[in-house]
Amino acid sequence: MEATVQQQYLQVLSDILQEKLVAQLLDSQDFQVKCAIRNDELMILTQHPADVLVDTQQVFEVLEQALQWQFNYQTQRVQFFLRIAGERRPYAQYFLDFQIPSIDSEQETEDEFPSPTVDRERETVNIENERDSLFISADLQTPSSPITDTEDEPIIDSFLPSSEESFSDYLLLDSHLSLDENEVEKIEDIEEKFAPFANIADKPRNRQLSLSLPPVQIMIGTAVVIALLASSGAFVLHRGCVISECKELQTAQQFKSEYQQQIKRTKSQKDLLTMQQKLDKVVADLQEIPEWSPRYQDSQVLVNSFSEQSTKINQVLKALQIGSSAQKKTQTPPQSLDELRNRQKLWREAITSLEIINPSHELYGLVTANLSNYQNTLKTVNDQLLKEETWVQRIANAKTLGENATKRQATAKSAPEWQKVESDFQTAINTLKIIPIDSLETENARKLLAEYQPKIIVARDRAKKEQLAATSYQQAIKAANQAQAYSNQNQWQGAVKSWEQALEAAKQVSQDSFYFNQATALIEPYTASLKQAQEQFQLYGDLTQTRAELNRTCTNTIKICTFTIKNQKISVRLTPKYDRLLQANNREIQSHFQSLKYALAVIGQNAQLPVFIYNAQGQERDMR
Repeated sequence: MEATVQQQYLQVLSDILQEKLVAQLLDSQDFQVKCAIRNDELMILTQHPADVLVDTQQVFEVLEQALQWQFNYQTQRVQFFLRIAGERRPYAQYFLDFQIPSIDSEQETEDEFPSPTVDRERETVNIENERDSLFISADLQTPSSPITDTEDEPIIDSFLPSSEESFSDYLLLDSHLSLDENEVEKIEDIEEKFAPFANIADKPRNRQLSLSLPPVQIMIGTAVVIALLASSGAFVLHRGCVISECKELQTAQQFKSEYQQQIKRTKSQKDLLTMQQKLDKVVADLQEIPEWSPRYQDSQVLVNSFSEQSTKINQVLKALQIGSSAQKKTQTPPQSLDELRNRQKLWREAITSLEIINPSHELYGLVTANLSNYQNTLKTVNDQLLKEETWVQRIANAKTLGENATKRQATAKSAPEWQKVESDFQTAINTLKIIPIDSLETENARKLLAEYQPKIIVARDRAKKEQLAATSYQQAIKAANQAQAYSNQNQWQGAVKSWEQALEAAKQVSQDSFYFNQATALIEPYTASLKQAQEQFQLYGDLTQTRAELNRTCTNTIKICTFTIKNQKISVRLTPKYDRLLQANNREIQSHFQSLKYALAVIGQNAQLPVFIYNAQGQERDMR
């Protein structure tokens, strides 16, 4: 859009200058004026038919006077050219420097127009033979910026059709100056690379212009056009860095020269952010320079350079911003394990972002200073996270134990089962009690403790009750077995006592215990056995003395016999050794055997039980 405005502005300027010539010069109806801008210089080409005699000085003066009212900006270098229509090269050239007062200059009176000043550094060349001569020497060109073979491509005014005029149309070379072949080739190369009027079409000849228009009206019309263009054309030329100074470019170059010093003074994220903002502002201003501007290439070189610097700064700034975000979150205690893991993730991202920065980076000093701090903070977070994860695992284990104990509690019956329930609850409670009060999981631990502590009390009481019941039941069984053994040995007194113990133990089993039904089933048979033992005891008394006497009788220097008291009789059996001695018919042994029979008979009488003697083979022997 700005390029279009510039083109329109130059077209309007051409129209104004052409109308000025037609109005003030005779035979100028067929004059044509073209305008172009190159390297901050305004170039004006005027061409006329070959049959028109032209006062070059008068033409240049009219154009100069008309041009003085057209600009509202600072110093502008202007070149004027005269050319015969159809010719390739101009035959006259005129240089002019305008010095236009700035808007801050002294105000003119309301009845007068402001009058621009002109530095009259004019150089005019007229060639006697326009068609055959070359042009003035290149040293008469504008001294502002010499044209070389490295100049940029010509400005393409796309709004006008192309023509075949070349740079030679305005580069005048003196035919009287001798140029060597190399210089001619150089000029031809330059002509091929740059032709500011090449794309500007010839204006149609206006032969209808009325010369009766008063000069005052022309001036008023010109002033109106100037007022309209001042807010567009001049603004576009300034913004495009086409004329005068280019503040954006100057600011960028100054910023570039000071950049390294400012980077060295960067000590914090805040300083770096300020630096980034300055850099973005400079780049944004440079990008306002349009592509058609002669300063565009220079601006893009700086934009590319600053973009690289911006990328480097952004790399560090992003890492520091992640670190700042993590630092802010670290200032308050974490509320959950997920929050702590998120902090760990942020610190790792910040550290990774800093670690990938090359040591040759211009901000590496700032990077290393923050990297050490980030690593220490991450270590603290890692340690805290490790502890919290340990507590989480322990709480999970305690919860698993508690849940299993709760399930077993619903089905437990025996003492071992209740003891297992109690043990699991106790282990879970002990685990929960070691969780620190400042841990993230302390609330979960407190809730589980509140749940498990009442349950372990129930389990402990029930385990004790079942244990007592089991003990009583086992005691009843044991006492009954002992009573039965006493009964088999006719030790009725011991049998009575053991049956009484068995019966008492069975009755002590708790009604709501696991062994209650089994213990209840023992009471009736134990009662019957006790009654029978009591009857036998009343009938036979206690055979303890009898057993003692039998032991003494059956034992001498050698074991003589063994005995049993069963089925209301005393059975005595001779040992094999004594039986062999007895069969040898030894008188002493025979006498001893008679004494043995007498002693056994006395014992039987005292116990009121019959005595039977058997040899080693189990054959009964006569007691007589």
